[in-house]
Amino acid sequence: MRQNKLFILYSLLGILMASCIKDEAPNAEADITSISFEEDILANSYIDLNPSYDESQNAYPIRISVKEGTDKKLAPIFELTPGATISPANGSVQDFTTSVRYTVTSEDKAWHRVYAITVREQKASNIPTTYHFEKVRIMQNVWQEFYEEQDSGNELTWASGNKGFKWAMSEAATEDYPTTQIDNGKTGKCVKLETRLTGDLGNMVGMPIAAGNLFIGSFDMLNAITNPLSATRFGTPFYNKPLRLTGYYKYKAGEQFYENGEYTSRKDIFNIYAIFYDGVKYDSAGKGTDVTLDGNLPNQNYEHSSMVALALVSNPQETEGDEWKFFDIPFDYQRYGKKIDEARLAKGEYKIGIIFASSKDGATFEGAPGSTLLIDEVELIYE
Repeated sequence: MRQNKLFILYSLLGILMASCIKDEAPNAEADITSISFEEDILANSYIDLNPSYDESQNAYPIRISVKEGTDKKLAPIFELTPGATISPANGSVQDFTTSVRYTVTSEDKAWHRVYAITVREQKASNIPTTYHFEKVRIMQNVWQEFYEEQDSGNELTWASGNKGFKWAMSEAATEDYPTTQIDNGKTGKCVKLETRLTGDLGNMVGMPIAAGNLFIGSFDMLNAITNPLSATRFGTPFYNKPLRLTGYYKYKAGEQFYENGEYTSRKDIFNIYAIFYDGVKYDSAGKGTDVTLDGNLPNQNYEHSSMVALALVSNPQETEGDEWKFFDIPFDYQRYGKKIDEARLAKGEYKIGIIFASSKDGATFEGAPGSTLLIDEVELIYE
């Protein structure tokens, strides 16, 4: 499995090296590779610089979360692929009250890419905490991205592995993706998570299935092949103590479980859990660095030095017929034996993550194709 991945990566590297040997032609890439600011204004240090194209904006959307009270007149500093240029000018002051469009032009002038950069304050009024799954955006003209909005203007964009599935199954229709919206939810529409086969390309890199998943956080496409467990990055700043996660689900396991290169009689099962953790690690000099937990956490039995509380569905089972089953999962604070620092909580230094998956072990590419989890009317209850 690992040899297959390395073969593909080395083959790509060989192609790139061969192309560079030929007279070092001007670079044809037009990418933003880094964004920074002179002042410490970021509420979340992670910025997804590999977004999917958004048809509604005719651009690649980049979302930046800044601390509450930050002036929206900002002068971002960009790193670009070698030789590329950007307009408006790099380091120039722009008003980010609304999205600002940047055009990056490749060194050879033959290619350009338009980015729509949005800056949002991470407000202490928190992210949305009731989730109805009624709103989606169409990404890359095919797959769906779920989001929730509040009257205050706060927005939560859910992440999923759909972007990775697009890489493996580029011809798949919207309804054939692992994470989609369907009708006939508990109320209105709902999210459908289904474990899917990934075809010849997925098999080639040792990733034969893709579990349907939906989570608060981000999906890092750059790590999706080389280190897939770290590609799912969980959590966003949260300003209150979470108490319970409630909602409704339906579940039906697929007929045959796939593991270790073959189908077995093992029964698939879903996963629903939420994590609350310390999102900043301080060194001996008092300097803080951002902490983001990822898909490795379940394989570590949810143990990590930053974990504060875990809400985990117990005794997950298939549902019968058209029944919606209610879940009410308390956050367990005793497990980790930590107290919340109220001053740091008020500054947004703790993070919340909510994760749904149609196959519990889907992150390690084990599960039954066809396993389907429906989720609707979820609420995060907090103190």
